[in-house]
Amino acid sequence: MSKLDFNTVLAISIHDMKNSLNTVLTALDDLLEDADSSPVDAPERLAHLRYEARRVNDNLMQLLTLYRNAHGLYTPRFSPVVISELLEEHWLGYRPMLEQKGISCHVDCDPELLWTLERGLIDTLLDNVINNTVRYTQSRIAITAREERGWLVIQVDDDGPGFPHHMLGRRALEESEPPDVSQGRTGLGLYFCALVADLHADEHHRGYVELTNQGDLGGGCFTLRLPPVPL
Repeated sequence: MSKLDFNTVLAISIHDMKNSLNTVLTALDDLLEDADSSPVDAPERLAHLRYEARRVNDNLMQLLTLYRNAHGLYTPRFSPVVISELLEEHWLGYRPMLEQKGISCHVDCDPELLWTLERGLIDTLLDNVINNTVRYTQSRIAITAREERGWLVIQVDDDGPGFPHHMLGRRALEESEPPDVSQGRTGLGLYFCALVADLHADEHHRGYVELTNQGDLGGGCFTLRLPPVPL
């Protein structure tokens, strides 16, 4: 694995955030111009603004985490988390946007499932994944979690077109190439997810992510696999 070039990451993040902020500002200008007429598509525009604002927030959180990790400034804080409550909170946070877009969301997890996590990192990872899934799904999303062979498995499925072929497969951090603008690929979000998974480790195993097009809904399936982390 090549060393992370933080200057490249910064350039990617600024470019992505600039595009999102331009979209937000243009939409706000349109809404202000139409304020008196109360356009029928105003809720749809607001949902899109929420999506773009979340993208900016995700980019900022990823940038901060990658910077701290690259400079040895990040110390994960692990604690036991009720996984069903974690998934429920994310579903509730996205509920207005999902309802506006006519997307149904199914959440499935044993209410007794408890796992040791770095909650802040996992929250940012799930925001990144769900926000991206909302963009590409057609009408359905499923967010599920289970314990499988001593590992925690969290999956986000959709009924969209699926992931491009070059993105498929297991993504452990040591197998992931850092973002590279010169090669025409960024992959910042996926690299961040691989880093978050990798920070969850025991003496013998490290977490990883996997992308497939064989999910229960027929579209893309993002899978996060985490070993038990000792406190």
